[in-house]
Amino acid sequence: MKKQYNILLIAIGFLLVNQTLDAQWRWGRYNDLERLDTVVSIPRSNSNSIYISDNDFYLRFGFLGFNLEVEDDWDSDWRSRRGRPRNFEYFERHDHGTLKSLDFEIGLNNFLNNGDFPSSSDLYQVKPIGSTYVALNLKHTTSVSGPLYLDWGGGFSWYNYKFENSATRLDPNGGQLNFVEENNIGSSLKSKLKVSYLNFMAIPMFDFSRGKRLVRKYEEDDVRISFSHKKGFRIGVGPYAGLRLGNKAKYIERTDGDRDKIKGKGGYFLNDFRYGARLQVGINGFDMFVNYDFNELFENGKGPELNPISIGVVF
Repeated sequence: MKKQYNILLIAIGFLLVNQTLDAQWRWGRYNDLERLDTVVSIPRSNSNSIYISDNDFYLRFGFLGFNLEVEDDWDSDWRSRRGRPRNFEYFERHDHGTLKSLDFEIGLNNFLNNGDFPSSSDLYQVKPIGSTYVALNLKHTTSVSGPLYLDWGGGFSWYNYKFENSATRLDPNGGQLNFVEENNIGSSLKSKLKVSYLNFMAIPMFDFSRGKRLVRKYEEDDVRISFSHKKGFRIGVGPYAGLRLGNKAKYIERTDGDRDKIKGKGGYFLNDFRYGARLQVGINGFDMFVNYDFNELFENGKGPELNPISIGVVF
């Protein structure tokens, strides 16, 4: 588990460094509104309006709707007129090019066996709440045409299958994976299987607001801090694929008052690759997804025929 946390921290650090929004802006005049790449800010006080277009460079480091911007060559005339910090908000529209974002996903896992969820008689039945899904993705959103966008990118995902029967054990002996019930212990507290993947996805999205979002900014000196969230409705379906990085089973038992942790790595006949389809739906600042693997979790003929399915939200 510590190794996974270390990988997650390294990935967050790497992706945050690469959170450079592919947009370059300058302070412009009213006629810049005719440009396709123009966005308009609407200050909270009606005394000023600001028009921003795509010409000059600035950096935006963003995560979970929070952005930090630093620019060392702002319009000096404009700043001398203001002479003090300011807060303002505006609507931004993404109607060209590609934007980057770092997405965090969290949800729940389960299996489908021939289209049905496992029953209580199946030892591989999972807890509906305790089986969690976590992912971290570097996403690119490319404007294609009109309301059509392409969300593409890659990242890491961690599947945590927590079995309903805490005495469930994975037995890979005999050239096949069997789910068995362990009865020769004092008390079984937990049984779960963890699997991690490196993934890539490409999801065509229809964004009927044309990438519109509300941005709130706070400025002082050469630093701008902003918070943003999307507006409107969007929906899309597309493929994904993944490469298995690792897996392990973990059991927690209590014997004679002592709590014991037992871990087993590898040897469970899991498929090295996964592929499936993703449905993603969003409205304003809320996005949710459903992932369904077309191929089975275990190798053909080596384990039960289980297709993973996940549902969750995107931050």
